[in-house]
Amino acid sequence: MGKTMKLFKTIFLTITATIVSLGIYSADLNIATLDPQAALFSTNVAKKELEELENSEEWKEVVEELQAKANDAREIQEKTQKDGPTMSDEEKQDAAQKFQSLQQDINFLREKTNQFRNQTLQLISQEQAEKFQVIVTELIRAKGITLLINAGAQQGTLLHADQSYDITQEVIDAMNEKED
Repeated sequence: MGKTMKLFKTIFLTITATIVSLGIYSADLNIATLDPQAALFSTNVAKKELEELENSEEWKEVVEELQAKANDAREIQEKTQKDGPTMSDEEKQDAAQKFQSLQQDINFLREKTNQFRNQTLQLISQEQAEKFQVIVTELIRAKGITLLINAGAQQGTLLHADQSYDITQEVIDAMNEKED
């Protein structure tokens, strides 16, 4: 049953791709692609917000601490590899504990930087959502788009798209023009 469904899916996708590439249905469709995340996070506003985050004292402190811990962990690892055969069991155990502690700190600090970045991206999304929707709607009307495909979807929503269909840069440009 599993192989049959896989074969059916492959045949269906091949036929669909062939039909689309031959343009059989494209006479009635005006297809465009858009990567919403790229459009939102490539604007001047988003770049400025991310730059402000990376220039903030809190961000710099966390990144510096992260780099210091990573360097310490690397030094312990190198020392253990170099001196391992001559180290006592107690020294090896001590080095392993320090390394493990540093790894936990590194993971925590990485998570903290991810949280900072995610909070900033969430804020950008919230601040820009209305403007984004208006611009996309205006472009859909102006270009007579009948089908808009999410080019950024990770589920494989898009099999093939000519770059001429991609309106992501137009959305970025329009959002930059309409900065408040």
